Amino acid sequence: MKRFAASIAALLLGIPALATAQARCVEAVARPDSSAHSAPSESTRVVSRYHAPDSTLVTNLKRGGYILVFRHGKTDWAQRDAEMVNFADRAAQRNLSDQGRHEATETGKALVALHIPVGKVLSSPMWRCRDTATLAFGHADTTIDLFQKGAASRESRLRMLSTPPSKGTNTVLITHQDVLLPIMKLNRDELGEGDALIVKPLGKGSFEVLAQATPADWIRLLSSR
Repeated sequence: MKRFAASIAALLLGIPALATAQARCVEAVARPDSSAHSAPSESTRVVSRYHAPDSTLVTNLKRGGYILVFRHGKTDWAQRDAEMVNFADRAAQRNLSDQGRHEATETGKALVALHIPVGKVLSSPMWRCRDTATLAFGHADTTIDLFQKGAASRESRLRMLSTPPSKGTNTVLITHQDVLLPIMKLNRDELGEGDALIVKPLGKGSFEVLAQATPADWIRLLSSR
């Protein structure tokens, strides 16, 4: 009997500790992951399934007919995006880093030197996308559909990706990875900041991803001519 009473007492004494442990578990689940929006490190970056562009693809790009889908250039991850109600407010957004600005400029120069014709340039209204567009291509028209989620914007993005550009040109889209992940079946950070997917539009919501180019790839293609 004494042994039974001792067991009951031990069980009762353990209840507060069990409750505390459960509370910690709930708190851990409920608390947002502060690292979810941290800068991806090179050691954890996902290796892309898409190969780099080669000289044959560059020759085809010179004829036009493709969509170049850029993720904005490298950014300053010490900055954070506020809830966006005013896209003109640069101070409330994460902006391009010096490296991102440099790479965007060099990418644009390389595309010109490679004689790859660019027609329509569309950009998310966020400054990191607009700046990438301006530095690389000199201009861009902004569209909310390259920023916001939801069925209507998703359908718009599918039209952009599947619609052939004007004859003899390539269309450029500059956007964010989050709106591309479900459409392209990409893993997070598989498309690095400043990278581009080269897409062949097939019409009626269909397209084919042919290659993925980093900023360094454009420079390499130029130097190998």
